Amino acid sequence: MSFEYGEDLLQFIWQYQLYEQTDLVTTKGQKIQIVNQGCLNQNSGPDFENATIKLNGVSFFGAIEIHIDSNSWKTHRHNEDKAYNNVVLHVCFSESVDAHREDGTEIPLLLLQNRINDSSLANYSGLMTSQSFIPCENQISKVKKLDINNWLERLIVKRLEDRSEKFSKYLQESQNNWNQAFYISIVRCFGMPINSECFEEIGECLPYDVVLKHSKSIFQLEALFLGTAGLLEEKNTDTYYVGLQIEYGFLKNKYRLKCIPSQLKFGRMRPRNLPHIKLAQLAALFHHIPNFCQVVLDFPDLKKIKKLFQFDLSLYWNTHYSFGKESKEQKKNISPSFINHLFLNAIIPFTFHYQKIKMDQNGEKALSYLEELPSEKNSILSNWESIGIKSKNALNSQSLLHLYKQYCQPKRCLNCNIGRTILVKSQ
Repeated sequence: MSFEYGEDLLQFIWQYQLYEQTDLVTTKGQKIQIVNQGCLNQNSGPDFENATIKLNGVSFFGAIEIHIDSNSWKTHRHNEDKAYNNVVLHVCFSESVDAHREDGTEIPLLLLQNRINDSSLANYSGLMTSQSFIPCENQISKVKKLDINNWLERLIVKRLEDRSEKFSKYLQESQNNWNQAFYISIVRCFGMPINSECFEEIGECLPYDVVLKHSKSIFQLEALFLGTAGLLEEKNTDTYYVGLQIEYGFLKNKYRLKCIPSQLKFGRMRPRNLPHIKLAQLAALFHHIPNFCQVVLDFPDLKKIKKLFQFDLSLYWNTHYSFGKESKEQKKNISPSFINHLFLNAIIPFTFHYQKIKMDQNGEKALSYLEELPSEKNSILSNWESIGIKSKNALNSQSLLHLYKQYCQPKRCLNCNIGRTILVKSQ
């Protein structure tokens, strides 16, 4: 019998003691009693720490190392590492060689080859080969709702931590300037999904301090944003375009600005999502709410922040989606759905990171925003609903999206509390 899975499954089996435990003996005939299997170590060093075993009635306290075959001890060079001298038991599926510590002493070996239930391996195999929406689609109903909800609550914090990580990068690059870091994240959001990187470059090439200096003039802001994006470099007879081009030329020289090195994408998008409109919306945003960063921090009420977005773009864009060609008159205001998008991808991660770093808080404000925002609507959330897990708000939907993308899709069932519950219950 061979073991066709990774060490992570063997670690899981050991962690939950999912093997036949009667009459345990080492390969050298010593009787073993597992008093405490230890705690899984997520860092470097032996796999399980703080374990207690008895060998022929004598207690030993230390670490336990897990390998599929005993030869991995030498392959991984544990025999040369003093950090493994406290290993009191080597647990393997199969044996090919003895293992010795760095100090030369032999390590007792316990084999699990004939002690693992075939049905447990079959259950794990079923999850790994499942073609369903999620691997445990046919078994998740067996898991208590309370256990699912507790796991989702932990995941939403992890998702916020992951999303707020970008602020660490922005803060470092801006020498701990929170306004600049928040500004870049907002600008990046206006370019999502296909122009995210380009818009981030705009935020880097056009500093917030320059935007703030010209916030009283929406025309100058449009010139700055459109010019930095490289959209004012061609010849055009449109009088509004020419005016912006001249204005940007002056401001570019004054502040020694540079256009972004990347090329904006225009294909396969709705007219309202064209870069020209998004940049005009950005100009209007920082014209009407120049101190947006401070506003977000000062306003505790999500609805009050949303009301601040009730402003118009400059008149030119009512009849244009880009330069030159006129279109049917229509206001291009920032839509309610896009405001929600801003909250999810910039405002809430920023608030979470700010509270954590500057105020030593746990992100209650960010979580309350998520509870107030409506759930997103997409095929992933529809599939969750079809198996009985409905999203009531953005707090639910964000955690479900994180669960699907980070655990279900890559089939990381052993790292998922729901998957682990199912595997343990199947024994």
